[in-house]
Amino acid sequence: MPVTMTAVAIHNLARGVANGTHYSSPAEPGAWVGVDGVGRLDDGTRVYVNAPGTVAERLYAPAAALVPVPDALPDVQAAAAVNAAMSSWMAMTVRAHVEPGQTVLILGATGASGRMAVPLARHFGARVIAAGRNAEILAAVGADATVDLTDSEDAVRNALRAEKIDVVIDYVWGRVAELTFDSLAGRGRATYVEVGAMAGSSAAVPAALLRSTDVRILGSGIGSFTRDEVMTARPAMLDAVVELGIEVDVVTRPAADIAAAWTEDLGSSRLVLTL
Repeated sequence: MPVTMTAVAIHNLARGVANGTHYSSPAEPGAWVGVDGVGRLDDGTRVYVNAPGTVAERLYAPAAALVPVPDALPDVQAAAAVNAAMSSWMAMTVRAHVEPGQTVLILGATGASGRMAVPLARHFGARVIAAGRNAEILAAVGADATVDLTDSEDAVRNALRAEKIDVVIDYVWGRVAELTFDSLAGRGRATYVEVGAMAGSSAAVPAALLRSTDVRILGSGIGSFTRDEVMTARPAMLDAVVELGIEVDVVTRPAADIAAAWTEDLGSSRLVLTL
């Protein structure tokens, strides 16, 4: 179906696919820029589009790749929110199956996606512990408890050990993951879901953890769930973003400025190109 694009987020996935560094990048070099965005059908219907090459004034996408956008969600916010929210939504619903009353630890809760994971976890009835490296953002995310990852390793380990954690949603991996593994050992059933690797691409898993604890260590990303599962989840996720009043910190740039904006340091804000 023809779609006239209006807003396209340039996030880590879009950059990685275009650069050829993401695990879902095409085998052959050269990729259309953009993996999702918001636009309008010829009848005026606003839709979220999940298809290659969304940085375009107009593209053709299969009907299965389109999801109506709630009226209360502006184009720029919808474009910025979906990738960020879907990462934790799929981790909590398809991979970990978060239940009311559980305690969920968000590692990397001060990043764009991690911040959205906090209200979404509470949406599912969980008690939330937010861990991150920005004290100001940690204080504002609305978690039940926080862990400052700039503290010493012993302090971080002790803070995590003081909690009975049921589910971990991890955007950082690396050494932070190893400290978290220490906190899970011998503490009962837990599910650990790796979503991102901002602190390192590898982490050592202690053999004793796997023998002593009923722990599942999973990944959540393209390939760990089906396209149908993603498409089925998107309407409810978009409704939750509206219901919870989630607003992404966004920096907008005209699509014509993509070359300069591509490597612009925006901190924890999301870049959205407007067309």
